[in-house]
Amino acid sequence: MRIGPVVLLVILSVVGACAAAVPTLSGTWAMIQIYPQTAVLPFAGEVARSSLVAQIVTVVQTGSSLLMLDRYCFTDVDDGTVLVDTEIPEAFMASLDPGPRYAELRETEEGIRFEQLPYVEVRGAILQNPAEDPLPTDVDDPRVVDQDGDGQPGMTVQVTVLGIVEGETFIVQRVRTRLLGFVIGPDRIEGQIEWLDEQVVLEATNELLKTDTIGAPAPDPGASRFVMVRADATWTCETLRERLPELLGSDSDG
Repeated sequence: MRIGPVVLLVILSVVGACAAAVPTLSGTWAMIQIYPQTAVLPFAGEVARSSLVAQIVTVVQTGSSLLMLDRYCFTDVDDGTVLVDTEIPEAFMASLDPGPRYAELRETEEGIRFEQLPYVEVRGAILQNPAEDPLPTDVDDPRVVDQDGDGQPGMTVQVTVLGIVEGETFIVQRVRTRLLGFVIGPDRIEGQIEWLDEQVVLEATNELLKTDTIGAPAPDPGASRFVMVRADATWTCETLRERLPELLGSDSDG
């Protein structure tokens, strides 16, 4: 069957429109992730806790597939109570070396859908099967590593309780994430985070800090969210800190 020039032009126009619908996202991006949870903390009981994680992400695009390479900048923890203060040291963040993440873009009636494949990151230990092996619970477990290089097992977190009890906890973590959202424009992606985390306190400098924190993602799935904003190669972690309210927009309070 011969295709007339008019029909051919229509077909080419449709194909071109579909191709143009997938935006070009390669480059440098700033990413902010917010993880709210219901947690049970020593001395404070059940609280509404939240963590904000800032990253610089390099995106490499091939068609509708994205390869994302992360560099962590900082994590801010709001413990949801004045009784407890958790601080994630710079050495903790600097030691994180996440593997590549992969995402796909899909054209839908609502817009260009962004779907990151499930990702697992283990911190403070080396597991043969990172997704399935149980986390170490003993400092003498050979799988435990001094990842942040401070001479202590696992990862070191600083904790203050009641403004009086201060110390360090040495932990191992496993974080599972899946990002689902939409491309808002050529320079912005927003969406929700499906996540779970596990944490074991291996040891602490104060006996009162050895209790494991029990927590779970907040019941509202929309509260766990992320935003990616296009940046350039000159952006640093300090840039993300300075521009945090701008990156988050009107919801800068998390």
